[in-house]
Amino acid sequence: MNNPKVSIIVPVYNVEKYLQYCIDSLLNQTLTDIEVILVNDGSSDNSPAICDEYVKKDNRVKVVHKKNEGPGYARNSGIEIATGQFITFVDSDDYVENITYQKMYTLITDTKADVVFFSFQRFNDQGNTWIESTIPPEKHYKTEEDVRGLMLDMIGNPPNARYDRDVLLSVCCGLYRHDKIKQYGIRFNSEREFIFDLFEDLVFNLDYLLHSTHVISIPDTFYNYRVNPSSITCVLRSDRITKKYFLYQYLLEMLRINNFNEKESYLRATRSFIGYSRLSMRQYIESSLSKREKMQWLKEVVNQPYWRDIAGLYPYRILPKLQRIHFYMIHKGYYRLLYYLEIINKRVRRSSC
Repeated sequence: MNNPKVSIIVPVYNVEKYLQYCIDSLLNQTLTDIEVILVNDGSSDNSPAICDEYVKKDNRVKVVHKKNEGPGYARNSGIEIATGQFITFVDSDDYVENITYQKMYTLITDTKADVVFFSFQRFNDQGNTWIESTIPPEKHYKTEEDVRGLMLDMIGNPPNARYDRDVLLSVCCGLYRHDKIKQYGIRFNSEREFIFDLFEDLVFNLDYLLHSTHVISIPDTFYNYRVNPSSITCVLRSDRITKKYFLYQYLLEMLRINNFNEKESYLRATRSFIGYSRLSMRQYIESSLSKREKMQWLKEVVNQPYWRDIAGLYPYRILPKLQRIHFYMIHKGYYRLLYYLEIINKRVRRSSC
């Protein structure tokens, strides 16, 4: 029996409400020569039984039952048993359009590219949708300089850019060559190390792109990402900024040992860290915690010594105005002003809706 064209790896954890819709979107693909690997990551709901039922109904489905270690390690378990020529990933509360892998497979085989990325949109249970991925018209990165430029764009923008990042590429929106993943031993870190699944994806993509010479991105919106309040990306964590700082240091070291320009690497990685910290502060301030708890957390955050180090090296004065003000308050330790600034910004955002 020939190996399937595409292996689709799905980490599963307590998603009984959405799991069948996700799996059906995969089994209904116009590209039928696929395998769907469901990795039950220690679910305590009915998800394991749902996975087992699909194994009985469709011989393209495999299931792995394992203890809970997070989606990164669950994806690694799927990689270990995947047999497809290409590999991709889907989160178990999301779904994909039914032409996705047919188009991606045709494109990657016709061009002999190492990876193809596509776009996504977010949606919620209330029926709202919005496009967040910002991939330009079809683009081919065919030189080392081009691919390295893409890697830097995935990390963060230069200081004077309007947004912290223009290129947002999830592993769920990529089709990867299995042999390359196997050859270089590319695997995921746990989200418990880096907290935010976006950055778990970032590290995997950077590791993969280090070994790529032809990358394609297309603007087609094939992936539908559910905004699920119970997912790891939405759970409030007091150590998010600390964990992101570890990732920041990891990125700087990874870029250094791979001979990226030191100044450019610092500017991009630092912009990413500042932007993510700003977002985390907003989420914390807008949470249901008491004002006292929020103030205490902000005080602890702004008193971290690395803010003063960054302020001495990073040209934050050329950040966009509001971002510049926000960072100034952080490195000066003005946590009370930060709190009230976010309260005002929240009211402005609501009034503009």
